[in-house]
Amino acid sequence: MRDITLNQRTLWLSTMTVAAILVVVSSVAAYEPASSSANGVRIDVTPLKLESGKPARFEVRLNTHTVELTQNLTEIAELRDDKDREYRSVKWEGSPPGGHHRSGILEFPNLGASVTSVVLILRDVAGVPVREFRWSLKP
Repeated sequence: MRDITLNQRTLWLSTMTVAAILVVVSSVAAYEPASSSANGVRIDVTPLKLESGKPARFEVRLNTHTVELTQNLTEIAELRDDKDREYRSVKWEGSPPGGHHRSGILEFPNLGASVTSVVLILRDVAGVPVREFRWSLKP
């Protein structure tokens, strides 16, 4: 009976250790959200994946109580890296145009080699010509 208890305790401690490591790794790898509020529209953007040679993905949330959010996100979004390369959005998985609250995932093609930082640009939302969101890639 004691062997089972010792094995269970060892299994529990191992599981807890792995869980703690996963929490630390995920918090280190996570990117901070960036926000822009202007002309009654708040945009919150959080990178989900930023890695050289891989597709860039962002969670985008738009909220307002004053205007209709009719933009096609793939048409108004552009990504630039620190090597002056530009990327056009290839996919929007989320709320369709219209309404006051939209959210989804905005995806770009594979980032080039040796990228160290990116700027996400959203154009012409609520009369604001350019909104920029910046991040440095994590090593």
